[in-house]
Amino acid sequence: MNKTLPSLFLVFVVTTFAPSVVAEESLYDRMGGAPVLARVVDELMRLNRENPRTKRSFQKISVKRFRETLTEQLCTIAGGPCQYVGDDMKAVHGGLDITDAEFNGLVENLVTALYGNGVGLREKNELLKLLAPMKRDIVTK
Repeated sequence: MNKTLPSLFLVFVVTTFAPSVVAEESLYDRMGGAPVLARVVDELMRLNRENPRTKRSFQKISVKRFRETLTEQLCTIAGGPCQYVGDDMKAVHGGLDITDAEFNGLVENLVTALYGNGVGLREKNELLKLLAPMKRDIVTK
């Protein structure tokens, strides 16, 4: 009897019937990675500065700094290869008197920017779920 036959049979059984383990891509990758994230942040910045509900909060900010830190933060939250090193949300937004209406306007703008850049419903919802806890540190009025 051939000694390799049982080994080959075992390999066949294991590879045929064992559940396949496939690592799921990160949210960052499923969203489209750095190019999509950069476009989303740019679109969000434009919308926030134009929207009457949100423009007050974005009139006196550094556009460059906002773009850099938000991109870094979203990349980190979505499981990308970044590490957010900016200040915490409470420190950043303290004294700005951000209202629920402003915050909700920003969320609507973010949804618009995500959809406008091809981010799917599942990924949009996952990202919003990850961002939602920040509301308590941002809304102060």
